[in-house]
Amino acid sequence: MSEAVLYIVSTPIGTLGDLSPRAQNILSSVDFIACEDTRHTSKLLNNFGIKSQLESLHVHNEKDKTDYLINKILNSTHKSAAVVSDAGTPCISDPGSYFIRAAHKNGIRILSIPGPSSMTSALAASGFIQPRSLFSGFLGRNKKDQIKEFAKWKSISPCIAIFFESPKRIIDTLNNLKNYFIDSPIQVCISREISKKFEEHIIGNINDSLEKIKNKIEVQGEFVVTVNIEEIKNENLIRTPEEAAIEVQEWVKLGKQAKQASKEIAEKYELNSKEIYNTFLKLKQ
Repeated sequence: MSEAVLYIVSTPIGTLGDLSPRAQNILSSVDFIACEDTRHTSKLLNNFGIKSQLESLHVHNEKDKTDYLINKILNSTHKSAAVVSDAGTPCISDPGSYFIRAAHKNGIRILSIPGPSSMTSALAASGFIQPRSLFSGFLGRNKKDQIKEFAKWKSISPCIAIFFESPKRIIDTLNNLKNYFIDSPIQVCISREISKKFEEHIIGNINDSLEKIKNKIEVQGEFVVTVNIEEIKNENLIRTPEEAAIEVQEWVKLGKQAKQASKEIAEKYELNSKEIYNTFLKLKQ
């Protein structure tokens, strides 16, 4: 009996020629392809003469449809399927993770086919060098949630942080970023239209880069923002009880008691441990 296989296939983020010959061969040979939007993927497949059957798999149906797709793989002719997103690599802020997790549990072999990814493309184009990188996907829409994420970046500096943002929110988010790191100068690389004709990477300090975006007559296309955060010394690392409470949350996840974590963090940053603990409790609610 042949081994069941699920292929993770990256698709072009702008230029059709970025779909590799190997990816084309796999998409042509599998029993079916799970995709975000069958209409969108049909256009891609038609360009390469690929006739494989499509199954929709998007953020609204993935949990409910996963068992059906697993059974379909196991009972298909060649026991093979592929999962793709509308553009780039599945599971990178796109659907696919529940399906892949279920495939692992059911003994289905997973093969990941390297290909386009706006996240790795933007990181490479930035030229930033730090000992670690952190991918945050799409940031929360409100300022409070964004500040929580910024605090995590600060706590592991020096680092490179990468996130996605929409044209409608890019200026507000960059303003929040600038204001949060006002005492800790940061460099950013704002990337858009990657692999397309008008590919652009705006690089510089946060103030200059923000002004360049503001001055554009028309801002279109999803953005990938890469943030270069130099080491931030301890005396500037934690500025508010909320930031300290977020660090307590991280310690608790690792098995530390909240009160003890609050005490140690308070000593480290010369803050009030009771205030940190009470803020931690509020964040839990």
